[in-house]
Amino acid sequence: METTGRVRAAALAATLVFLVSAALPAGVGGGGAGTAAAEEAILPPADAFARVVVEVMKAYPTDGTHDYYWPKGDNWPGTTCDLVYRGVKVLEADPKGRCYCCGLTFEVFVKAWQKWCAARKAEFRIGDLSGEELLKLRADWFGSTGDTRRTLQAALVSRGLGRAVEKLKDARPGDFVQFWRTGGSGHSVVFLEAGFDSAGAPTKLKYWSTQKATRGIGVREERFGGEGGVKPDEVYVVRAGR
Repeated sequence: METTGRVRAAALAATLVFLVSAALPAGVGGGGAGTAAAEEAILPPADAFARVVVEVMKAYPTDGTHDYYWPKGDNWPGTTCDLVYRGVKVLEADPKGRCYCCGLTFEVFVKAWQKWCAARKAEFRIGDLSGEELLKLRADWFGSTGDTRRTLQAALVSRGLGRAVEKLKDARPGDFVQFWRTGGSGHSVVFLEAGFDSAGAPTKLKYWSTQKATRGIGVREERFGGEGGVKPDEVYVVRAGR
């Protein structure tokens, strides 16, 4: 009798679990669309995320509102706005709205991820990074730490937040780029377009960023090679997401 009672109790419990599960909305409990959306928000599909990057990028004015300013040796991160991520301020506005290249591209990356999460009503999380870990990513993105040549590419790839685009011909609008010039200077940008000659060698790079030539945020095109030109072997492209 005791065994029979236990069997009946187990059967009743299983029935109750089934009924409760059936009554829950999709995505509540052990799976469903809600879980999938949360997982996507943590690491979005790369192609879709690149489109969000372009949307965020296009929202910035290009009329000189955000002028270019790079105070060497300063701790200011070169961003246009304040943003707190998981309790830690990771973006800090300049009183005059100014910015510099790697600060701006990092800002776009963070704001695009935030927008992706918000569109899916998911928690704003970049992978599994804490606020302090995102600050470390920012330092690598800037080239202050980590790989000081590949910078943003290494920062994302090493954390599983993006993949390297090895060939420039495979780059797409919304990819992030760190490139270096023959004169020694470098630039952090969002890729728009590249040109090639009949032999497949790169001839021009069109991008969005902030620079003196455009009085702050704007679109610029540079040539490869020659004095002060882009070095073909030092264009590091990364596509954020999975």
